Amino acid sequence: MRIGLDARTVYRPIRRGTGKNLIDLYTHLALARPHWQVLAYHRSQDAVPPLLPSDNTTPKMIEMPGDRVDAWMRWRLPFAARADHAAVLHCPANQCPSWMPMPTVVTIHDLIPLDMPEGRPAADIRRFEQSVRNACRDAAWVICPSNYTRDRLISEFDADPDFVTANPWAPDKSVRPVSDEDAEPVLKRYGIQRSGDGNGRAHFVLHFGAAAPRKNTGRMLEAWTRMSHNEPHDWRLLIVGLDEETRTNLRDLAKILDVEQSVRLHGFADEADLPALLSSADLLAYPSLSEGFGLPMLDAWAAGTAVMTGNRTSLPEVAGNAAFLVDPTDTDDIARALSRLIGDAPLRAELVERGRNRLTHYNWQRTTETFARVLEHAAASSPLRAAA
Repeated sequence: MRIGLDARTVYRPIRRGTGKNLIDLYTHLALARPHWQVLAYHRSQDAVPPLLPSDNTTPKMIEMPGDRVDAWMRWRLPFAARADHAAVLHCPANQCPSWMPMPTVVTIHDLIPLDMPEGRPAADIRRFEQSVRNACRDAAWVICPSNYTRDRLISEFDADPDFVTANPWAPDKSVRPVSDEDAEPVLKRYGIQRSGDGNGRAHFVLHFGAAAPRKNTGRMLEAWTRMSHNEPHDWRLLIVGLDEETRTNLRDLAKILDVEQSVRLHGFADEADLPALLSSADLLAYPSLSEGFGLPMLDAWAAGTAVMTGNRTSLPEVAGNAAFLVDPTDTDDIARALSRLIGDAPLRAELVERGRNRLTHYNWQRTTETFARVLEHAAASSPLRAAA
């Protein structure tokens, strides 16, 4: 079978969750269905070389100069896939074409642009909502990483439950426990030094930050302020993933809050550094306001690290009993959780063990097989399910 894939997130210089997930998914798909061929469509501004399996993947650069209304996705992509005789088109990043001349599978991770517009232009929000409606009405199949998102598509967008599949992600295959010795050079680059006399293990809380308010980075920093004076002075809060403007603003805030000595602020972490950062952290603080899944929790469990997360949206579904839940809108609640987890090593160890057990629910073999079956069912359907 020949699959057309919107691979723009795979080729971007800085890959976030979707791009990294797709690399893992399609790598496992090549093993599970070795005779399938993937046409990986991307654009000229996508700079990095492909990391998809080379034996069954053909990169295809297509462009649409002057694209101001997302015409590449709406029209150019399906036209190219049709011309290349793809049996099915996979749109993996919350968008779908306006025109679907072939069976199309759309992955809708979340409805965050509707719930938390966060300064997005009104026209972009309207296009996103229309794209979701198009997917629920016309796509051959819709995939969601959580039942939380699946249930909302059914209740709010009238998606047919028979054609919407919840298929959770699995941990980044590169994430693993890293020894203190191997992690030390990485930690030094992020300003995390050995504690005490220089021979002790560095203790720190890791937070994946962002300018987007839903990531809760500002509140995370304020919560650190409210608990830090009661905690061991050698603990650090490491925030990574910040653009330069956000980093500058948070640095100023840390000075005002008088916690600049215990806080480390960094830009986007290199993918190669993530295993060491996750494995060495004593705690992943992930009090997000809204998520469609919560992949960092899985990566933390795979690295052997305890997790604190929010009690909203999809996060409790993914966490189960393997994370310490907080109200992400309550700064004091986050501060209390930090204080308790920093001061209670046995509790952190218990969460690590629960996390390892929780990972049995999330593995690439299961995810890949479910995805492959969806593609097979979609390819056998009519291009427009609504017209069937």
